[in-house]
Amino acid sequence: MTTAVAAIAPLSVLGVALTSTSWWEGVTAAVGYLLTFGVLREWSLDGYPRRAVLALMFTAAAWFIGALTASSPISFVPLSLVGALLVARTRRRTLWILGLASGVGAIGAMSFLSHPVTWELTATYLATPAVGTLFVAGVILLSEQTWQVVRTLERARETEAELAVAHERMRIADDLHDIQGHSLHVIKLKAALARRMVRIDPERSEAELDEIRQLAEKAIAETRTLASAHHELNLVAELENAKRLCEATGIAVELRFVEGTGASAHPLLAQVLREATTNLLRHAHPTVVTITASAVEVEVANDGVIDDAASPLRGLARLSERVERAGGELRVERSPERFVVAARLNPEPAARVEGEPR
Repeated sequence: MTTAVAAIAPLSVLGVALTSTSWWEGVTAAVGYLLTFGVLREWSLDGYPRRAVLALMFTAAAWFIGALTASSPISFVPLSLVGALLVARTRRRTLWILGLASGVGAIGAMSFLSHPVTWELTATYLATPAVGTLFVAGVILLSEQTWQVVRTLERARETEAELAVAHERMRIADDLHDIQGHSLHVIKLKAALARRMVRIDPERSEAELDEIRQLAEKAIAETRTLASAHHELNLVAELENAKRLCEATGIAVELRFVEGTGASAHPLLAQVLREATTNLLRHAHPTVVTITASAVEVEVANDGVIDDAASPLRGLARLSERVERAGGELRVERSPERFVVAARLNPEPAARVEGEPR
């Protein structure tokens, strides 16, 4: 709509101002343009607006009267605009556009009924409307094709975002499978063995049951570790992963990593980064994402609008509790122009003695 209005409206307004000879001609032209711009405003790629037929009938009548009285040579433009919009999506657009231009020119030829045929009259009410209609139709087609390209790109971007989120889920599922798959399989075998040994070798059966308990405890601990984002999760790796995911969906990424004293960042900061990245891919439509990270803090800001204001907060609620229990702070800031997730947490101890509990 913006392209069409910018290309056609200035010339149309100038033409009405120069050619109108009475106030009613200006009012009729103004009403025609208002109806046309109303159709443009309601235009979408999914169908025709209801007022399109009304606008077509009114603009055709206005052009017919203007041509018959030879008093308003520019009043064909609203009819050309509405007509071009209606034929822009037909299968044989070229034939329809040529037919529209011929029809507009034929209506202009009505001026020959009330005025002597001259070269000037022919150029003003026959040639100019036909050529002008072709120009208007070209602008509408260009706008339509541009709109189609933009919509295709937006849908591709949404698909990329969904794929990125699905990839992240598959990665977590693979980690969970690696943790629990082997342990559960061994537990199954040992349970069957313990069942056979209950009567013939009670001590062996008791030993197998103890091993089953230990395997179950180990699987639970490793699963808890995965849920707490300590399983093969570090801030540097997540920074690269977040950048890759955002760029894959067409989002510009500004990444700033502040070098610290060499202390390792707390794994929860990496989890905050992962959660914030997942949220913006699923719930927002940003064009630019800014990620600032250091050994003690991470901040993810984007210019997208959150579709569901409550959803990201629910997703971050449990993570916020874990950050607070670790002595840190997680904050979420929302405004119409910006959405920020930030967390601050002291680094973990640089090293641990082997065998020392966490």
